[in-house]
Amino acid sequence: MRKTATAAAGYGLVAILGVALTGLALIGVPGAAQAQSGQPAKPAPAPAKPADAKPADNPVLATVNGDPIRMSDVQEAADNLPEQYRNIPVERIMAVLVGQLINNRLLLAEGKRQNLGAAPEVQKRVDGFRDRAIQQVLLENVVTKSVTDDALQTLYKKYLAENPPKEEVSARHILVENEADAKAIIAQLKGGADFAALAKQKSKDPAAQNGGDLGFFGRDEMVKEFADAAFAMKTGEITPAPVKTQFGWHVIKVEDRRSANPVTFDEARQDLFNQLSQQSVSQYIETLRTNAKIERFGPDGKPLPVESAKPAEPTKKLN
Repeated sequence: MRKTATAAAGYGLVAILGVALTGLALIGVPGAAQAQSGQPAKPAPAPAKPADAKPADNPVLATVNGDPIRMSDVQEAADNLPEQYRNIPVERIMAVLVGQLINNRLLLAEGKRQNLGAAPEVQKRVDGFRDRAIQQVLLENVVTKSVTDDALQTLYKKYLAENPPKEEVSARHILVENEADAKAIIAQLKGGADFAALAKQKSKDPAAQNGGDLGFFGRDEMVKEFADAAFAMKTGEITPAPVKTQFGWHVIKVEDRRSANPVTFDEARQDLFNQLSQQSVSQYIETLRTNAKIERFGPDGKPLPVESAKPAEPTKKLN
């Protein structure tokens, strides 16, 4: 009765890294990959080793025309990978990272030899990276100032007040093709038959192998007809009449009822942080827009209507 969906995809590690490690990100331009994709840049993580690390702590792994590539360079390259690849141990991808760093050093040296640093197209891209970095740091400062522990606690209490604990039911069911079969099963149960045993014998639902046990569920997790019947019953009660849904005919037995435990602050913290960060940034940008003179024009050159402020969004539910 529940509705679920899953998806999975996989790619070869070397093939993924061969694509992920190309471009300016490994040359040392923070957020380059995000800037090129049009997404907000994330702050580049600090190198694993300090710049003045002793050679013994920061060994040279390769040289390119005498220019050393150290372990700290490899670690920084790993830190700049897309987020989904950052949990891969550096040792597993060391050869790929060093190889790409060698390529980048060669490309950078040749570009400097050709004096491309002064080329207009290079300056334009550098200006774009700088502008994005300024925007990024500004918004990071806004979030740091706004998203405090007290603010998170306040938002959490608001969420709890607006989302009281929901009732859950634990039930078993037997699913059959037609009403007559369901009525016959109800008659057997009234005669003392074991519900779990009948479910294993007669139910066409996958839960049949568990005696029809569905575990605890909320009202919104089941189709309406099933949920209405289950939540109207008392613990230990069996449906007096079959329940029809899009899946067939059900005989339901309620095993237990409870109030779901609310999500704890620690469990909700990341969601709260994301929500409050988004709200803070949106409010800050709206303030900037309100205090600015903004004129917009259509393709025909005629002025467009003045934008109106958007209403504040209500507190979102946490998963």
